[in-house]
Amino acid sequence: MPAFGQSAADRSLSDVRVENVGSCTTLTINFNVRVQMLSHFPLEAGREVHIRVQPLDAGALGLLKESLRPPSSVPELRSIDYEGNNPSGPVLSLFFAKNMKFDVAAGRDPHSIVIRLSQPGAGAICSAQATAAPTLPKPGTTVGIPQGLYVVNVASLPQAIGELSSEQKSALRATVLYETTFERDSQQWHRLRAGFYETRAEAEAARTQLAKAFPDAFVVKVSADEREQGAANRIETGGQAATQPPPTGSGSAEDTAETGRLIGEAEAAITEGNNDRAIQLLTNALARSENENSPRALELLGLTRERKGQTTHAEAEYQEFLRRYQTGEASDRVRQRLAALKGAGSPGQTLRAASSQTAGASTWTWGLRGSFSQFYYRDQSSTKFIDSSRPEINAEPTDSVNLNQLLSAGDVTISGGNDQRQFQLRAAGSYSRDFRKPSRKVLDANEDPVIDPDTGLDLLVRNHIKTLTALYLDYTDSQANVSARFGRQTRNSAGVLGRFDGLLLGWQARPNLRFNAVGGFPVLTSRQTYVLKDRRFYGVSMDIGTRRSPVQGTVYWFDQRARSGFVDRQSIGLEARVLLPRFNSYTIIDYDVKHRQLNLGLLTMNYNFPDSSNLTLTADYRQSPLLTTNNALLQQFYILNNKRVRALGDLRPFFLDDQIYQLARDRTQTVQSATISYSRPLSSKLQASVDFTLTNTGGMPLTPASAGTRQVDAVAGTGNEYYVGGQLVGSGLIWGNDIYIVSGRYSETQMSRSWTADFNARVPVTSKLRLSPRLRYGYRTSKVIDSTYRQFQPTMRLNYYPRRNAEFELEMGGNFNRQRDNVAAVITRTNESGFLVSAGYRIDF
Repeated sequence: MPAFGQSAADRSLSDVRVENVGSCTTLTINFNVRVQMLSHFPLEAGREVHIRVQPLDAGALGLLKESLRPPSSVPELRSIDYEGNNPSGPVLSLFFAKNMKFDVAAGRDPHSIVIRLSQPGAGAICSAQATAAPTLPKPGTTVGIPQGLYVVNVASLPQAIGELSSEQKSALRATVLYETTFERDSQQWHRLRAGFYETRAEAEAARTQLAKAFPDAFVVKVSADEREQGAANRIETGGQAATQPPPTGSGSAEDTAETGRLIGEAEAAITEGNNDRAIQLLTNALARSENENSPRALELLGLTRERKGQTTHAEAEYQEFLRRYQTGEASDRVRQRLAALKGAGSPGQTLRAASSQTAGASTWTWGLRGSFSQFYYRDQSSTKFIDSSRPEINAEPTDSVNLNQLLSAGDVTISGGNDQRQFQLRAAGSYSRDFRKPSRKVLDANEDPVIDPDTGLDLLVRNHIKTLTALYLDYTDSQANVSARFGRQTRNSAGVLGRFDGLLLGWQARPNLRFNAVGGFPVLTSRQTYVLKDRRFYGVSMDIGTRRSPVQGTVYWFDQRARSGFVDRQSIGLEARVLLPRFNSYTIIDYDVKHRQLNLGLLTMNYNFPDSSNLTLTADYRQSPLLTTNNALLQQFYILNNKRVRALGDLRPFFLDDQIYQLARDRTQTVQSATISYSRPLSSKLQASVDFTLTNTGGMPLTPASAGTRQVDAVAGTGNEYYVGGQLVGSGLIWGNDIYIVSGRYSETQMSRSWTADFNARVPVTSKLRLSPRLRYGYRTSKVIDSTYRQFQPTMRLNYYPRRNAEFELEMGGNFNRQRDNVAAVITRTNESGFLVSAGYRIDF
């Protein structure tokens, strides 16, 4: 297959969410398919992080490169890319404009991966020790963390929280007050929260007391990380003023030098307009012991927060400065700024009156966001066939254009709502324009594609290909604990295994209990731009366990019917998830009660050792394709006109209903596989990984010809087939932030033996320019005939980010193949050389 990346025409990635509390930034990247995280590299810091994943859904590997819009609240993040066609396995990559520290872990469900970020510096990621709060009495001390995970969300605004009124400060005097931000689909909310409470009843009682000052306040349960960061970045309200004497400035020479260095970097960040980076650096500077540079750091921190619009934080920093340093030129400046800050409040920036300042929690905001991309692909080749039995014939090369296509893809979302209720209208799809001549006349809309069994691609040349991947209206209400989504959508849970047109409802009855109902029509392919009503389904499910429970489960019932009264699929199922600090596991069991067969059984386990090595085990048993009664139509053709039988009802003149159900089981293969993967860091710059996969695909029996349909030939089982792979990843070997990947793979299948070697590098030339050279060599021998095949593919990809939310990509390469066949002592050779190019852009808005 071509080695270049491709724009998203169908989606494995779903969306990205961001939560910020203090210096802790948490990204949750959601997939449309279930995935198991295998490993990531580098382990702790760098300009780019690669996360190896293993899709757990059939057909989810894909051959596409996809991207998500980088969230606006993480300005350091340049791109989020997913490569389903990576030779060493699917990879999720995050590329940053500068070095970042990160921690990567599996999400709370098998559709997500969580990345926690922080700026380089002292301390662990997302810990109070890493973010000593300058508003605390004694800098550099560990923050005491209150018990309980319940808080009162007193205000939510689509802009920075402004100044509190004296009444509101008084009401919040006995609480730990902090600010957090949340972003999803580029819509950002600032939340002011007070805590912490051990039970929901205690939090509700506190909310009742705060209702006069904050009528739209509500109770929410937060994570331990947020509690820790909230305590470390608390906002002083005047009721918790410290009484300790001013610090003496007795820091060591090392503390003085390090504080000065951090201040210098912060000043440079302010000049670049990166206030978030400056706040991070200055917070780290104030975590050092008090020294002669501490006053400058604290004054600059207040100024930066003021410029960012965080007036409450800025006021707290200025008050802390005056508590510590009561005289001097700097103190006079700070007094002037504090006085101006207190007198500069405006209705749009403050929370002075309960009727206006908390209106942001109930007033709706609307927004439009999305992305648009266009990529041009061209693949042309020259093939020369040589027959040794006729050496007198001078073979002429055959030139062909295999791909000459412009792919335009768009994804647009209109959203409206507040922090508790939100509407969302989303449309996503693509349009492909093929500049080659069609292989035949205009194709009928219902005509089946001609699929290559090796690649899964449509062999017919179609000039215009439209896809509709998403078109839905979504509503969520966190206060009523309900959600609804209507339209074309994707779901891989609770018996629904892919894209469908229909309605999905959810109700969170209790914190550990959720009920879901779904109904609609399955979508066979995104090229189906209409609702296909040949089959309909409904399903109900119950989710057990809270978002933070180490053990979660789902039980479901799924019923799908076909026309003419056939039961297409009728399943009961169980999904379970275990998520512990070093161990995570996921299992799914789907049993078809109509056909009385196990449709899908999957178990995957992952363990992270203390030395950062990682072991993953996966056992998979499934019917392929998914067992449905419509499988009875596979390979069924009429004898008279050799046309395909298209509907189950059309088989009734030739078969009884029980025979049709048996035909479906006969045309379904059983696929069993087991995979073990192990990765281990060899040093701070090198990581090695190996994997082994054993598969066995069962056969299909012969179906004799009937009175009106042709015979369907038997298919033999493959027996055991296995795949072995190894990978070595290095970072910072030549330049500071480069990544090099060397991988090899061997496969032994029923038909052939294959060897593949691949070299891939990522070299960030600047923060806006990245080069990715790749060399790939493959060799295959046939077990059926005397045949060998060699392939060499060199490519070079360039990614340029001229500005935030814009990317340009250019990839060029070659494809050189050599095949030798010896049949009945006649040797033939086929030599092919090709040129590949892709170029395009993506713009997020």
